[in-house]
Amino acid sequence: MGKVLRYNYRLNPTPEQVAKLIEFGSYARGIWNLLLSENERRYQYDKTFLSYNDMATLLKEIKVFEEFAWVKSFDSAAAQQVARDLETALKNAVSKERLQRFPKHKASYKKKKLHDDSFRAVNNSNCIRVEKGTISIPKIGKVPIVLHRKLASGIKTVTFQYRHGKWECSIVQEVKCKTARQVLQSITGFDINSKLSVVGSNGFEAPNPKFLKQSKQKLTHLQRQLARRKKGSNRWRITKERINKLHGKISRQRLDFAHKTSHQIANESDILVFENLNVKGMQKFNGSMVADNVMGLITQLVKYKAELEGKLYHEIGRFVKSTGICTDCGQHHALTLNKRNFTCSTCATYQSRDLSAAISIARTGEIDLIAAGIVARVTPTSQQKSAIKTKVFVLSKLGDGAEKKEAA
Repeated sequence: MGKVLRYNYRLNPTPEQVAKLIEFGSYARGIWNLLLSENERRYQYDKTFLSYNDMATLLKEIKVFEEFAWVKSFDSAAAQQVARDLETALKNAVSKERLQRFPKHKASYKKKKLHDDSFRAVNNSNCIRVEKGTISIPKIGKVPIVLHRKLASGIKTVTFQYRHGKWECSIVQEVKCKTARQVLQSITGFDINSKLSVVGSNGFEAPNPKFLKQSKQKLTHLQRQLARRKKGSNRWRITKERINKLHGKISRQRLDFAHKTSHQIANESDILVFENLNVKGMQKFNGSMVADNVMGLITQLVKYKAELEGKLYHEIGRFVKSTGICTDCGQHHALTLNKRNFTCSTCATYQSRDLSAAISIARTGEIDLIAAGIVARVTPTSQQKSAIKTKVFVLSKLGDGAEKKEAA
């Protein structure tokens, strides 16, 4: 069983290759606007949209005209990917399940002042290869690449994008997942909050680094400087680029922290239990705090990394109470956000708010998994005479319909 993942790499193109990448990005934007205009005309005529096959045929037919010679200069497979993306965007816009906005025309380079174009190439007949520190791009050539990690498998598609002053490529590969573990030795619950990014029921803690707060003074200075510049001037562009690079640095710091934390969490236990947080709703109250804490990103990364290792990932219900529950007697307490520790009103146990929430999440996740028949709790032979017993589970609902197995 495989899982499709993206691996991002930095590119170091020559000035000639940079010009070609910018040109291809503008071609992809032009094809999007052209096909979107044709779809709008079709809808006004008979209330229907062009299918992917119709758009691919249209791109092939217009190549013979002189005013569309630039379409011929573009990679045909990349142009077809633009048509596929537009077809998906149109379907999502009219679907009642997705309720996405109708696609818009992409702004031109002169209007944006800074380009952030992208295009996606397809590895047909092994036309995209990574060898000797370079990646071969159709109709561009071999571009130097910073290969900080080896490729996991063959290349499917590659998206080339200009972000924060640098060219990057996102390579789609299929990674094989390990066989699901039949015997699960431990279960851990994780609580995500604003002060500590993640707190585990086993004592794991990941402090919130708050990268935006670290760069807030410099970012405020640059934004005030930008406000004093004449919009569109050379100094305005330079300051705008500096702000863009600073935002890129903050974004990379957050991503690095999320990957390292999620990797450590995925190695902590065999069953990982999280809360189903409403991150979008939380951002309405304090968007910068939620974004700086990478709450949603950590859970997404933990989920796919647990699947790769053959472990079990589970989320408890969004409205299940976990905060303020005593770990000894189960008494519920109403706590304010600034109260990080509390004493139980029933058994007088002094405990940490975050640790007790993580333990409560682990217990709720265990009950959910057993009730759903996904796992069954067993006592291994080696622990039957022992006073101290650790939690051990076996999978009871397997993909091939096998029966429950006894623990070794």
